[in-house]
Amino acid sequence: MRKTCLSLALTSCLMFLGAAYPVHAEAPLINFVIIQETNLYAKDDQSSRPLGAIAPYQNVQLAPGAPFSFYDKRNPEEWLKVQTWLGDRWIQDDDNVLYGTYEERKSTLKLLNTASLFNEPNINTETTQKLAPQKISSTAKIQYGPKYVINAMSATGQSGTWYQIDTWLGPKWIIKPALMEDVHAEPVDYQLKLMGTETTYSVPYEQEGEGEVLEAGTVHAIAKWQHAPLPANVITWYKISLPQGERWVNPKNDVIIQENLSK
Repeated sequence: MRKTCLSLALTSCLMFLGAAYPVHAEAPLINFVIIQETNLYAKDDQSSRPLGAIAPYQNVQLAPGAPFSFYDKRNPEEWLKVQTWLGDRWIQDDDNVLYGTYEERKSTLKLLNTASLFNEPNINTETTQKLAPQKISSTAKIQYGPKYVINAMSATGQSGTWYQIDTWLGPKWIIKPALMEDVHAEPVDYQLKLMGTETTYSVPYEQEGEGEVLEAGTVHAIAKWQHAPLPANVITWYKISLPQGERWVNPKNDVIIQENLSK
């Protein structure tokens, strides 16, 4: 059974990672998403008779005072005590449970990478179909976090977002897509001296087989975007003006920023 300790350090880590875990003044509020029909039990024993079931896709919360810790490894038969319309009940913590929140929201998104399609928000349901970069229609999303934390690196690797999208095959899911909506670039205005040959792209994403070669030289930067997919791994993209139009570059060689002194 999981221990009851949940340190402030872990709470801070989850908040930093953007996982949907709001925090009360006294104790963290832990949310779960049910992605397949899940039975409810009066005690943590599957041999007892189910009292009911939770349908997908539902948000549930950890019951007050229930044993829980992100630091204990999940056993093959782990249990969670959650709040339900029947009162506090037990569910099995299996692949049908994600740690996070489910939200229905229609939105149009710009997909930057080639994404695999899944039948459910479960990596074991991957199809043979893929979606090329394009505008997509999303109907729901699940923001999820880790079930077991070793360090900040492992927590980041186990966190992300599933999006439910409309496709020619019907509703499908994609995981951790590269989206233009997640690019938060700041405007800049300076010369960027590239010390080596680089590759430019129409969007801030390195798609295999795409891109144009740009020889070393000086270019005009008009925007900058930095993000950290992993702790201590900051990636910097520059939006630059070229004769053929605006492009994005993630320099692999040294660069020198030359400020515009005439301002």
